[in-house]
Amino acid sequence: MHIIQINKFAFRVPELPARYRANCSKEWGCFVHGDTKGMNVAKAEKAGLTKGEFVEMALCDVHERMLTFEPHYLNEPFIEIWGIPTAGEMKAQFPEQASQVCTFLLHRRSKDNLGRLLEVFSQNAFTEWVNSGMEGDPNKVAFEKIQQAQFNHIFRFQFTMTEGSYGPYYFIEITEKKPESELEKAALEAAKQVAGTSFCLDPMLVENDKQCRNRLSPMKEALPEGN
Repeated sequence: MHIIQINKFAFRVPELPARYRANCSKEWGCFVHGDTKGMNVAKAEKAGLTKGEFVEMALCDVHERMLTFEPHYLNEPFIEIWGIPTAGEMKAQFPEQASQVCTFLLHRRSKDNLGRLLEVFSQNAFTEWVNSGMEGDPNKVAFEKIQQAQFNHIFRFQFTMTEGSYGPYYFIEITEKKPESELEKAALEAAKQVAGTSFCLDPMLVENDKQCRNRLSPMKEALPEGN
């Protein structure tokens, strides 16, 4: 266990990933952790395995992953989120002045929502680069500006219900705001210290991603030119 102390606030960085799941099926619509197999949402909540319909957090790292979780997900793109909760049930399990680095995955529409939000940061970075005289490597400048924006905002991940071809389901709406409380400001400082370190890598997902990409490589090589 590693602990980061920022003024009067303390943030725990566990050796093993504190992993949550975003359950978007119509009976759920909440974050969960632990083994919920065979449970409905009421039983999972009673067992203390649900962690609310939203979380606000300071983002540490964001990774793109190609993952397989049989039988439902085969070589599908996910976004791996690492952050420090500042509001919601993930935060409420700790004292007021404390929180913990945790991780969860975004998939399909939820993943795309985060991509659209980060694209706004990317466009702003491009505009700033042009207006400043187009000096330096544009890709490097854009990356630095996006990272700077990430560490200047608190992100909210909120379950939202919608209607699909097979009935109602949930997706995660993602918004951002400037930090307001002292906890949020401290969490952003801690997130900067954790970003890019081995603490924000889940070996299980790294290996899963590697295997998926290895399986896809021969398929790409076999495609005729132009595809």
